[in-house]
Amino acid sequence: MSAKDLTQVRDTVGISLIGSAETSMAVEMVTEEMPDAKITDNDCFYKIERDGLLRFDMADLAERLGRDYTVHDFLVNMTSYYGRIVVSDAAVEIYADILPERFRDE
Repeated sequence: MSAKDLTQVRDTVGISLIGSAETSMAVEMVTEEMPDAKITDNDCFYKIERDGLLRFDMADLAERLGRDYTVHDFLVNMTSYYGRIVVSDAAVEIYADILPERFRDE
């Protein structure tokens, strides 16, 4: 059996977030906006997994929290992730595709 036979392509991405009021709100947002996401409560942290893309919009989270909430605030609660992460001022996104579209041959 070759190494290629043992390798499976997965489109699942994930993130682990330390338990906090902000994380609880992020979990609530994921539950509402991404109902196909798998959320595991591990007492002191949450693990969120989904095929394709996880996207955390900071304006949405701030509105839900009723106060300012930045990407930097979000990253403080993040302990790990898997997938290709893209961090901007507005959102944290984790993609399953490793090579961004802009670099793909047309």
